[in-house]
Amino acid sequence: MLRLSIFFLTVMLHSELVLADKTWAPYPESLRSFDYSQQNLDQHWQMLTGGFRGPLPTALSLQSDAERWPALYDYTRRHLQESSAAHPELSYLLEGPLDGHFEAYARELRTAWSLLFNGRFKDARDLGLALGPAGYFPALYAQALHATLIESDPEQRRALLEEVISRTQEIRDLAPDHPIIRFGNAYGKARTIEEMSATEALGTGYTSDVLETLESLLEQDAENIYAMTLLAGVQAGIIEKAGSFVARITYGASESKMKAHFEKARELAPEYPGLYYEYARAIIKVRGQDGEKAARDLLKKTSDMTPESAEEALLVQASARLHQQLAD
Repeated sequence: MLRLSIFFLTVMLHSELVLADKTWAPYPESLRSFDYSQQNLDQHWQMLTGGFRGPLPTALSLQSDAERWPALYDYTRRHLQESSAAHPELSYLLEGPLDGHFEAYARELRTAWSLLFNGRFKDARDLGLALGPAGYFPALYAQALHATLIESDPEQRRALLEEVISRTQEIRDLAPDHPIIRFGNAYGKARTIEEMSATEALGTGYTSDVLETLESLLEQDAENIYAMTLLAGVQAGIIEKAGSFVARITYGASESKMKAHFEKARELAPEYPGLYYEYARAIIKVRGQDGEKAARDLLKKTSDMTPESAEEALLVQASARLHQQLAD
């Protein structure tokens, strides 16, 4: 039954995946380059993830995950078998029980994460998807970053984000309490409705689901700056589309709550450029031209930051571009 479900899901997603597999524009050569690897990632993991993207992949962390989410472990084994023809370089993981290869599997996962942090988003996506659910995390993270910070074609960007939603939905029922799966699904939905009209966004049913997921993640970890920043941005989008009264009555979203989330995130991670970029965008959404000076002041704070990953380099670049747009 599970194999049949996967088949039908693949058919439904075919048109989206055709778009998602198109050539990706590369990480800009003009930006700072990075040289993380599976060998040195352990020295930088906390700095790069803030502890909010799960533990560094190791044999021990994989064993712990397999015990906590056995359905994901079983799914991974089937996934590797079904994709072995397309990825023969990973066939060695099928020689005997998968848990006997956790050390090697962890190395492959660290490689996928390293490709992501180095800005090789398409390579991270391809390797991660081949590895199965644990690889979906760096794969879809890379895909979401590419969609939001590099891709310029709206149709392609939406297809990329829709695949993030579909892939995370595919495995969410296997581990409904998995924080990274839940956040990834919410992120894809939040970015998708961001560019929709109010009517179209409401029609997806995504808004309430995103709010519920992010609020739940913050209940579990009140210092999750990524959930905090995304929630604040979503609240700003609701106010922009629905107006402050409807946003407050229907969704509990308000400018004061939005600001409180961003300010707390600043206290927790003052050197993360993403929160300044998102804060500035949110202020523009809520206040329009009246918020431009405050937005410029926030964006200016990223100009002296030294990015530690391709994601941060792209966020600094995006901040500079938005600052210039507001200054013109």
